[in-house]
Amino acid sequence: MELFLLRHGHANAYAQSDAQRELSDRGREEVRSTIIAAQTALASLDAVWVSPYLRAQQTWHEASALLQDGNPVVTTDPTIAPDGQVASVITQLERSGASRLLLVTHQPFVGDLLETLCGCESGRYFMGTANLACISLPLVASGLGELQSLKQPNL
Repeated sequence: MELFLLRHGHANAYAQSDAQRELSDRGREEVRSTIIAAQTALASLDAVWVSPYLRAQQTWHEASALLQDGNPVVTTDPTIAPDGQVASVITQLERSGASRLLLVTHQPFVGDLLETLCGCESGRYFMGTANLACISLPLVASGLGELQSLKQPNL
């Protein structure tokens, strides 16, 4: 499996709830910058899982406008919210059947998932806004992933 982990772009600080925080203009630019740099790598995705939080949904909207290749199955997945449980998502990944999957998600979950899959010590990776990691997983399991790339916005 080739797994892509995209953290949402920079979001406005205030809203009625954390889940309702919107992308800022800067966040939209960050997402576009990262996706343009990764268009070839993101070609032919099988599936996309997006957190239900507004800023993640908006991040996917910005990204999908730039990704013309393929027609992935897009699912809103509440298990990849900021407080997502890594072990249960790894189980979902095992069962997904996808060979090229993108998750649009949040810190701290995305950093924890990256570290767990790649067998890194806790706290090693902090995924900044609109950062995109690509992990190669010959088998979906803790510690078996290999970080292929980590892209960040070029603003």
